[in-house]
Amino acid sequence: MRGDRNKKVLIVSEVFAPEDFLINDLAFFWRKQGFLVSVLTRNPSYPAGKIFSGYRNRLFQKEFINDIPVYRVQFIQGYKNNKLVKIMNYLWNMFLGFLWAIKNGNKFNSVFIYQTGPLTFSSIGILIKVLYKKETTIWTQDVWPDTVFAYGLAEKGISRIILEKFVRWVYSNCDNIAVSCSGFIPIINKYSPAKEISFMPQWPSTNKLAGSDKPYLEIKYPGKFNFVFTGNIGKVQNLENVISGFDRFLKNSSVDGVWLNLIGDGSHINYLQEKVKINKIENVKFWGRIKSADMPIFFDKADVLIISLKDLPIFNLTIPAKFQSYLNAEKPILGVIKGEVAELIKSNNLGWVSSPGDIDEIANTMLNIVLSNPEILIEKTRNANNLLKEQFNREKIIQKFTDVVFC
Repeated sequence: MRGDRNKKVLIVSEVFAPEDFLINDLAFFWRKQGFLVSVLTRNPSYPAGKIFSGYRNRLFQKEFINDIPVYRVQFIQGYKNNKLVKIMNYLWNMFLGFLWAIKNGNKFNSVFIYQTGPLTFSSIGILIKVLYKKETTIWTQDVWPDTVFAYGLAEKGISRIILEKFVRWVYSNCDNIAVSCSGFIPIINKYSPAKEISFMPQWPSTNKLAGSDKPYLEIKYPGKFNFVFTGNIGKVQNLENVISGFDRFLKNSSVDGVWLNLIGDGSHINYLQEKVKINKIENVKFWGRIKSADMPIFFDKADVLIISLKDLPIFNLTIPAKFQSYLNAEKPILGVIKGEVAELIKSNNLGWVSSPGDIDEIANTMLNIVLSNPEILIEKTRNANNLLKEQFNREKIIQKFTDVVFC
């Protein structure tokens, strides 16, 4: 693989192993190829907002993972369910990261920012750029400030002015900007109009089960036909409507043995569990958090995989990371979603699409799926591999990043 193996690159990412994110795959690949990479991140805590077993939540600490130096800063525990604590945590992470960057930032030749959520942690890499003139690349997975506005925060007044100035400062100081969704480009262009922005989508974070010699868990879903959702269970995932649609489907049909399986954890899971309990909704199972290494078997045993997001402009531009993993699993997809993912599902004949806010449509679509001829389900998977090879090819995307970061 091409690239300068003497160049020292610092990866700045709010999340890193043992947390399950795509940056792990990229960093480990680079190191395996002989590139010199280090990581600045926080102590592992996602998604529960609590320190992982085997770690201590110190102010600063260092460890090695797969021969990569990983520098960590403290987080404030309890950010999962408390908005104020979450904001304080973002600022605390940023402050500690600034202290670390001032002391250590000049030791590296360039910075690679993996931005999954708040730009506050990403701004640590920008400080290194400003102080030490290091080349800086950002890979944006979640576009600010629109995501903040979508949560009803900083929509007007001085808070909006400050937030927009902050976003402009971050992007205007990046040498290279890449986005995981092409719809993000015009939004970021508003804050950095002179910069060229590249579309660099995520690739599947899980392996194919077929042909693998890895021993997997023995699992059995409860139904004859199983809808399966995987990933973060937050408010924006719109699972309240998915569950309501499933409940209506059950009540309006005579089909037996159909279950809705929710795999994952997040800030909204307790609310959803209570909703299912209070409303006595049948055939819904919460599996909890599963390691990404074990996900291929869960995908393989599913009949249809569900991807869902609220109907908000910013989320209609987003391609959630699970979409690529669903393609890799070669299973039909039910998209309770609008925008870019809905168009990909329809134009590539990958499954079915329902409006996120229409409970009746969700229920009717589930009924149509369950009553479909098995051959139709198989047909929906045929184009998945072509789409993966053309648009979400891991080797090609990593090579492009390598050419930029280690040139």
